Amino acid sequence: MSGVCRRGSGYTRLRLQVVEAGSRCPFLFEGHPLGSDGANPVLLLWFNESMLGKDIYLDKYRNELEDEARWLEYGAICKADSVETLLRRHGIQPHTLLELGSGTGAVIRECQRRGLAKEYIAVDASEDAIAWAKERSPGIKCLVADITEPELALFPRVDVIVLSHVLEHLENPGDFLARLVARMPFAWLIAEVPLEDLLAARMKNLIRDRTKNRAGHVQFFTGQSFLRLVTSAGLDVVDSLRYVQVFGKEMLESQIERMRLPLGKRVVMRMTQRHLPRLLTPLWSRFYHAHFAVLCRANRE
Repeated sequence: MSGVCRRGSGYTRLRLQVVEAGSRCPFLFEGHPLGSDGANPVLLLWFNESMLGKDIYLDKYRNELEDEARWLEYGAICKADSVETLLRRHGIQPHTLLELGSGTGAVIRECQRRGLAKEYIAVDASEDAIAWAKERSPGIKCLVADITEPELALFPRVDVIVLSHVLEHLENPGDFLARLVARMPFAWLIAEVPLEDLLAARMKNLIRDRTKNRAGHVQFFTGQSFLRLVTSAGLDVVDSLRYVQVFGKEMLESQIERMRLPLGKRVVMRMTQRHLPRLLTPLWSRFYHAHFAVLCRANRE
């Protein structure tokens, strides 16, 4: 679709012509099609310019809660694997595990199932996601709070903080991490992000705007840039791991149906999310896409 933007009061007014039948648009519609012939309807939309990063997830939880919860359940195994591996490597047996930005609680429930700690606390800004988590997470304390608020200081001390695929959604992840180090006493921190600034991804981004992504990512990392981020915030990296997530068939097909992709994009997604990562794992991890997790201690000297 094509469009002309007019700015005002924090919103952009878009006059868009839909050129692909059946395509989905991430904007919220107000009004109705204005085209008279019905073949190429013209739509007036209001796009909230402030809906970036974490705001997109708040909107997903509000409007697509069950689908999003199911998607997060699919990915929780690999993410909990990272947490468990980093803890086991260093003989860390935490009493309290706190997940910030827990969403519907998929990762922390998997950590609980594995017995990685004795007490579990999940925090997210979405009331919808936390309500979902409370219903399905006995034994986990679920709290609503915006983790990016400068005054956040919820706990006197925790053993392990988990940030699983949170930092890529924040406009100022370095400031957020620095506040954690300064205001929230903890023994260990595990953070995981996707690596989306690798060579092949940068080449692909020459012909697309990578900030316009359905996941709401506003930060794009390499392994080196992520390490620089965490160390600049006052964290000492003790260990790290890097892996390629290969989507299961059921997981992938459910997401394809949810996104309502046309045939060509379905083929591309099956190749790039399942077949090629499985066949070319070392090259895929180095040049295209991987997940990267670090185990850190706060440097408060």
